[in-house]
Amino acid sequence: MEKFKAAYRSSDGSVPVSEERLNEYKDKAPTVLLDLWRTDGFGKYNDGLIEVIDPTHFEPSLWTWLGKEVPKYIPIAINGFGDLFYFKNLPQDEINLRAGLKEEVCLIDIQHRRIEHLTWNLEEFFDEFLTSTEEREKWLWEDLFRQAIMEQGSLANNEVFTVTPILALGGALEIANLRKGNAQVYQDIAFQMTM
Repeated sequence: MEKFKAAYRSSDGSVPVSEERLNEYKDKAPTVLLDLWRTDGFGKYNDGLIEVIDPTHFEPSLWTWLGKEVPKYIPIAINGFGDLFYFKNLPQDEINLRAGLKEEVCLIDIQHRRIEHLTWNLEEFFDEFLTSTEEREKWLWEDLFRQAIMEQGSLANNEVFTVTPILALGGALEIANLRKGNAQVYQDIAFQMTM
């Protein structure tokens, strides 16, 4: 996580993670995630470009978007526009064992109602994916995010910039179309509007 911590600074307002929460996830979350929670807590990085989230606050959103509850999947982060990143413990069946695959990180793109594969490893997600300039622009819309922060100010925890109307309904990625809103509410609205 050295590259991630060099590229991302934790914002004020991080929430310490309780021992109870750490114990709740100790058997399903990888050590790298538990260590990040333990040292930095839940909170925003780089003004909210990415926010490491309390998974219990976002599990209902994840289950809604997936259409079912999958206990081995853990919501881990949101970007500044409400897209949801989640971690998957992969079943150790013959195919995954043969390929050497144990985990995966995916993104729910709420603007376009699709799920995207990002990496096969959580540490790679933090140290390679999130530190790539190209990936940050493609998946975090970093330039637009910086403009929005300059014009509208910082985001609180679980707050994102909403695009009105959402892109799937003809919206455009422009500063004039951005408003601040609660991430979980926005994820639910985007789901309902794109059914």
